[in-house]
Amino acid sequence: MSEAASRSSIASTRAGGGPGLIGAKALQWLAKLLPGIALLVCWQWASGRLIKEIYVSKPTAVAARLYELFASGEIYPHLWITGQELVLGYVIGVSGGVFAGYALGRSPRLARIFEPYVMAFYGVPKIALAPLFIIWFGIGIGSKVALASIMVFFLVFYNVFAGVRSVDRELVNLTLVMGANQRQLTYHVFLPAAAPFVMLGMRLAIPYSVIGVIVGEFTSSMQGLGLFIHEASSTYDPAGVFAGIVILLGFVTFANLVAGAIERRLLRWRTLSGSGPIDA
Repeated sequence: MSEAASRSSIASTRAGGGPGLIGAKALQWLAKLLPGIALLVCWQWASGRLIKEIYVSKPTAVAARLYELFASGEIYPHLWITGQELVLGYVIGVSGGVFAGYALGRSPRLARIFEPYVMAFYGVPKIALAPLFIIWFGIGIGSKVALASIMVFFLVFYNVFAGVRSVDRELVNLTLVMGANQRQLTYHVFLPAAAPFVMLGMRLAIPYSVIGVIVGEFTSSMQGLGLFIHEASSTYDPAGVFAGIVILLGFVTFANLVAGAIERRLLRWRTLSGSGPIDA
């Protein structure tokens, strides 16, 4: 009987942890949803009472505007262009940041030479570069991709650089003594050590890529969510402005979910080894 009960307990744990764990998860989701629901209720009540609807539309009006945009198909061309710009800018910025951060992190000599230049360019406000990128790349997607890439690059670069530099030198020497070559050192020491920093930089860079694209579309664009929001604000359509913001929040939320799934898959060894985050 005890063996059967033990097997049943293991099976229920693998299946989801039983009713107690399901109830705990439901409470966690409820705790996450309550602040958002409270905010929407307060917003719905305040719009038209404390604040004029011409400034802040009700959530119901925003929802109706979203339905209208998707039902008519008006928003799809803007979504397509902004989506392309976000993906391209993010991928290019992350790739460049990982490569440059790893190269300078592995080579103290290169770091001493190029780090002051990187710091100097990092201090330049990226929004100030938008007009210059439009002159160079035109008003198409090229200027928005360039602006998003440059904003993503520095965040990823510094996280990867810090991750590579944080590797214990004694561990590197021990690995070399054991006969590891540079390729093995890269794949078995530096990349695992820098992986948490890379994922942190990638997650932090998501909203910055959105900012870069939208600022570029505000400056000059033929299509895109930034242009849609700008036109809605210029025609006193607050419901349209909030609808565009909600869509951008959807982009960021989806990208964060994807990045979180990738992080859990790539860094599952941290949980297995007990070096993951501590639950209070």
